[in-house]
Amino acid sequence: MKKVKRILSFVDNLLGKFRKFFVNTITALFLILIMVGFLGSLFESDEVETEDMVLYLELNGVIVDKAVTRDDPFEEFEIFGGSTNQIELEDILKVINSAGTDDNLKAIYLDVDGLGAYYTSALKIADALYEAKENGKEIIAYTSGLGTTGYLMASQATEIILERDSYESVLPFGFSRVRQYQKDFFKNIKVNMNVYAAGDFKSGPEGYTRNDMSETDKLAWLEFVTPVWEKYKSKMEAGRGFESGKIQYIGDNYHLLVSENGGNDNETALAIGLVDKLMSKQEIRNYLNEKYGSEKEEDDDDEQEEGEEEEEEEEKEDEEGEKKYKRPEGISGKEYLSTLNDEDVNNKQKKSQEKNKIAIIHVEGAIVPGNIGFNTAGSGGIVKNINKARDDKNVKGIVLRVNSPGGDVYASSMITNALEEFQSTGRPVITSMGDIAASGGVWVTTTSEEIWAEETTLTGSIGVYSIVPDFSPLEKWVGMNNDGVSMTKAGDLYDLSRGMNKELNKQFRENTENIYKNFVTKVANNRDMEFSEVIKFAGGRIWRGDTALELGLVDKVGSLDDAVDSMVSKLELEDYKTFSYNSEVEFEDYLSSLEDMLPIQVQSLLNEISGLNRMFLSKKDRYVVAYCFDCGFQGFE
Repeated sequence: MKKVKRILSFVDNLLGKFRKFFVNTITALFLILIMVGFLGSLFESDEVETEDMVLYLELNGVIVDKAVTRDDPFEEFEIFGGSTNQIELEDILKVINSAGTDDNLKAIYLDVDGLGAYYTSALKIADALYEAKENGKEIIAYTSGLGTTGYLMASQATEIILERDSYESVLPFGFSRVRQYQKDFFKNIKVNMNVYAAGDFKSGPEGYTRNDMSETDKLAWLEFVTPVWEKYKSKMEAGRGFESGKIQYIGDNYHLLVSENGGNDNETALAIGLVDKLMSKQEIRNYLNEKYGSEKEEDDDDEQEEGEEEEEEEEKEDEEGEKKYKRPEGISGKEYLSTLNDEDVNNKQKKSQEKNKIAIIHVEGAIVPGNIGFNTAGSGGIVKNINKARDDKNVKGIVLRVNSPGGDVYASSMITNALEEFQSTGRPVITSMGDIAASGGVWVTTTSEEIWAEETTLTGSIGVYSIVPDFSPLEKWVGMNNDGVSMTKAGDLYDLSRGMNKELNKQFRENTENIYKNFVTKVANNRDMEFSEVIKFAGGRIWRGDTALELGLVDKVGSLDDAVDSMVSKLELEDYKTFSYNSEVEFEDYLSSLEDMLPIQVQSLLNEISGLNRMFLSKKDRYVVAYCFDCGFQGFE
């Protein structure tokens, strides 16, 4: 009996092991199949047919280096302004460059009405469009009205068509810098704006202290933008086939030219050659049908699905009333991008890439404490990304991509501290400046072994200012008075309810100057210069990238790709992978950023007031929070 039990136990155990082996094997095979399918989906792009199609490149949004995603349940509600469409520059250039040599595509339909871009990005897009046209690709630009930057891009098209009934105008007349000066306003409402600035050219607070633009501000901006304007004019004239000087002539004599054409802006744009045709939206559809659509067979009419019946209305007969055209099939920029393979990934060994990674850390927008958001370079989020790169032993170096007008001193310091900790592991940091890297955008570069800038990068603005509002005169004027007692002289030192006191005024001035000296020292140490050398081109003065190279503020002029190539050369890598961390914003963080929708003057004032309140909460935060480099930078248009 015992033998039987042992035999049965043996058989049961054997069957159990067999079942376990069988189940594990099947499970493993199943998981392998899933992984193969998943990996296949990663490296196989959905093929979208492009033959005989028109690429509809309708760019609406803001050009950024790195898009920030967010979970926004209020996105559809107008009260919250909706979400801002972010378009990555690299994606646009990839689409245009590929489309320019794609023989399958019939043409490119271009609409940049709603596109916002700084000069450097706009110039790159314009160059890509011009090259596509030179390669023989027809580009039809349709617009309801364009400013300087929009026209720069549209001028590279084969032809420009302006919406006939548009009340907007085509105005490629250069850049302007217009600010609101509020000195008398604050005087009239009995509010003292105490300004502490270090740097003769630090013009940020002039809106509070002057009634007009200072001569130093005029000089700095004219020196920066004049060569940029010359570059714009040259590219517009080359794109349109104008003689040299025509754009400047049109801008200087526009009102006279409009008067000669009956006061109609659109007819004027057509008459002077800024555009080629005036059409309604229906007319442009018909024009595209006739130009790029296929001739329609009558026998095919009955075979069309019901969903296509509306397209029948868009068919156009020619002058003889005989030919009909199918609407040209189109592909969006997003769809076309999905068809493009990443050559860098395909051409390199995947295994080597995982061992040789270069992290691109983006500093995009105003530098502030907290999380990363749209147009907000939150130091907390950036530091997290730097630390991720630090802890990943396969990351061989960081390329810091800066596209920022500056911001908070404390936040900037947190970023540089994290970069220094990364560098302490023996790995390098190289900076690539984008459209703008000014003030705090320079501060975060002061640990880099090498700094690259674009030719038209706005950089410099090495200076500091703070603004402390004093409402006590207003309170006294309306009949309010503040009084009390304090256990020590310092107990109410920071209470401004009774006005600015001498001790606090002195401290603000000294702190501002100390931060400025620290800033100049950081730049001097990074550039291997004497303090006295840096102070000559500091003072809050702005510079173009090419001028910054001459001054020694940057090392080389080139793109982000050039900076990456320099890193690869420095590390002596053959196979490598570049990547950047996804920037995702939680809804709670997004809610806290809704104040960004306020007018820039209101934002600035609120930041200054809140900064003052937080300034002395702890020793760690002392004096740094309220000092803003150049918050609220706005472009020329």
